[in-house]
Amino acid sequence: MKPFPLPQFIQLYPTTRCNQDCAFCFNASSESLRDLTHENALNLLDIMLKLGIPDLDIMGGEPFLLPWMPSFLHTATKEGIMVNISTNGSFPAVMEKFRGLSPAQINIGISLEGSAAQAHNRITNADNFAKALSSISSLVSMGLNPIVKTVVTVATMQDVQSIVHLLREMGVKRYYLIHMDLLSKAYGSRQSVVSYPDFLDFFYAVRSANTSLQINRVNASCFEKQTLPKGIRCAGGVRKLSVMPDGSVYPCNLFQHAPEFRLGNIFTDPFSAIWSSSKLNYFRISGENRCSSQTCLKHSSCTGGCPAHAFFHGYDQQGTDIRCRSS
Repeated sequence: MKPFPLPQFIQLYPTTRCNQDCAFCFNASSESLRDLTHENALNLLDIMLKLGIPDLDIMGGEPFLLPWMPSFLHTATKEGIMVNISTNGSFPAVMEKFRGLSPAQINIGISLEGSAAQAHNRITNADNFAKALSSISSLVSMGLNPIVKTVVTVATMQDVQSIVHLLREMGVKRYYLIHMDLLSKAYGSRQSVVSYPDFLDFFYAVRSANTSLQINRVNASCFEKQTLPKGIRCAGGVRKLSVMPDGSVYPCNLFQHAPEFRLGNIFTDPFSAIWSSSKLNYFRISGENRCSSQTCLKHSSCTGGCPAHAFFHGYDQQGTDIRCRSS
């Protein structure tokens, strides 16, 4: 059998710790894992270089809680790895360490959940609004073209246009709207989530009203089968693999709570065994969209919604993504 093409990127969680407690974040319920060591981070880099995997997407947790992170990023970029890193921007002094790099080497994404301190700090349960703005300003001044991100919830929707105005004044060129994941059964989370059709309509409205800014969106690949190879269920285990701080590998970060989907350990198991795991067949072999929401206008362009959400909420993995429904 012909080997499945290698992933395009590794999604790395170097730590599950964070100095914020965002209302929408499901990582707060992550198992407490010991932080990735600098040595193992370099080992991962060696694995990627040997395999020819070109991109590294660093998430968290807050990655800059690890003092070795800036040095590691410089090492990765020198080796020709394209780095994308997401941070809450609470360490503005660290941003200066990336002076001299270019957006062709590194994308730094900073979360901004409100246009003013009161809103941002309330949602993040931290006092980091001013620090986030300082980090954004530093990156703009260095020509690093930061990506500012906002998770779209019922609460943040009404403030997004004001965030756009703020970013425009700061010289930001790239803004991403993120569809909220609903990996929580708490009533408040259910009330906060925006359905995918509503999110899509909101995104197009914001983008069309602000053409001077490059506005993009982040949502589950399963909602857009035209962006996936034919017959593929979703990008997990196809275009990416997720690596946790202890080296555990999952098809996608959204499965980090599900031991049934653990593929092995990137530092102790052969990559060939991880990448050929039969657990990935589900993601790579997709039949018809079996979603029960036949009246959905997006049904024909969808593979069935995110299987991680269906799994978490106790549905069959082919069941309806809970975010397909209006909130």
